[in-house]
Amino acid sequence: MSAPTAPAAPSVQTPATGLSTGAIVLLGALVFGVLRQGAYHQWQHQVFAALVLGVGLVMLTRAPDRSSLVGAALIISPLVVSSLVSTALSNDRGDAGSTFLTLALVAIALAAGRSVLPSRRDLATDGVLLVAAIVAVTAIWGVATHTTPWGRITEGVWRGSSSLTYANAAAAVVGPAAVLAFGRAALTGRRAYAVLSTLFLVGFISTQSRGGALALLIISIAALALAGIARTGQIAPSILAGTAVGAVPLLAFAGDAGQPRTAVVLAAVLAGLAVTYVAMGFQEQMPHPGVSLAALVVAAIGTVAFTDLAAPLTERLTLRSGTTAGGEDAAVLFGDRAKEWSTAWDRVLDAPIVGHGPGVVDLRWTEDERAFQALFVHNEYLELAVTHGVLGILALAVSGALLIRQRSRLLTLWPNTLAIVGYLLHSGVDFLWHVPALPVLFAFLAGLTLEPTGPYASGIPNSGESTLQ
Repeated sequence: MSAPTAPAAPSVQTPATGLSTGAIVLLGALVFGVLRQGAYHQWQHQVFAALVLGVGLVMLTRAPDRSSLVGAALIISPLVVSSLVSTALSNDRGDAGSTFLTLALVAIALAAGRSVLPSRRDLATDGVLLVAAIVAVTAIWGVATHTTPWGRITEGVWRGSSSLTYANAAAAVVGPAAVLAFGRAALTGRRAYAVLSTLFLVGFISTQSRGGALALLIISIAALALAGIARTGQIAPSILAGTAVGAVPLLAFAGDAGQPRTAVVLAAVLAGLAVTYVAMGFQEQMPHPGVSLAALVVAAIGTVAFTDLAAPLTERLTLRSGTTAGGEDAAVLFGDRAKEWSTAWDRVLDAPIVGHGPGVVDLRWTEDERAFQALFVHNEYLELAVTHGVLGILALAVSGALLIRQRSRLLTLWPNTLAIVGYLLHSGVDFLWHVPALPVLFAFLAGLTLEPTGPYASGIPNSGESTLQ
């Protein structure tokens, strides 16, 4: 009688070499979203929502992914509750359906990011950078060719509005993406990330976004501290030198009156990317970090002082824009942030607890015996206070606290964290949450900072149950 056969050793399923269909569909939805005006308009929004909801339905079929969805639902539940209360107790409910749909899409994106295996999160982050690259390229193209809607004229200069067709929304993507790519370059030393950071900075400069510039400055200072002076001194000069080469001709030919110099501008952008790529090969031979950074500061000050290249930006450093829809007799004034905020605050005081309801904000004021109207506050936190009151602001704070408490790796993955912070800072001065692709994009990035749960904690799913890996 033969000896009994020893039981086979249990097999361990290794993760796939790439992302699953679910994660690819979500990133594909984001590509569609940024190519179609942020999925802002009706049919675009419907297609975008269907794609993201499809990812959520697939996740419901697998236990590990359901756990991620439950965690995401917990995080956004305070916002859902505040929206329900505001809808029930206020009169303006016209945008309630869109509000709840956006919350659902954000929850799915957050869960999808959390469900990505740790070994695949760098790849998922690269997918986010790819989406941002589309925005940067189309913004640069719009200014270089003087072509609408990828470029738009504001106060006599072309601004890169990108495929999102809104310059500040483009800045809200490419500004944080520049810091994200810089962080990846600092952590890995890879040239590709430095080149991407240069591309994003040139794209950001094309937008000439004031609020975006302030947010980018703050997160850049934080990135310098987290990367360290020495590491920053090795990498930043390559990125900034390439950015200068690419951005100078772009700004020089951004004037409305001038003819586009498409070939010159695009050649300069490509040359800037090449400068960064080549210079990164000599990062170990860079001068002392302090010397490198000081030289760049001096060069920037000299450029501003002795040329007119900064004029398009400096002319816009006010809270007010003189742009009106339809000419001087139009009833709608765009860009008058001070008046919008003042009028919005008066509306907050009219209904401070639950707000006026999740409808379209209608702001009206008079100036110089003319009546003006605005439909957006251009401050998402103040607009939340108008629509949802103090209850909405508290709900947002609680959701943020719950996100941080979900065993997050906010400092370990500081490039992701700073990109998200940049978006949140910029949201205080622009219209960024109502462009559906943007909150979904940054929710997915936030999910990638969360510690995986259950079978994902070890980086290897049980029994092949993962739908996103």
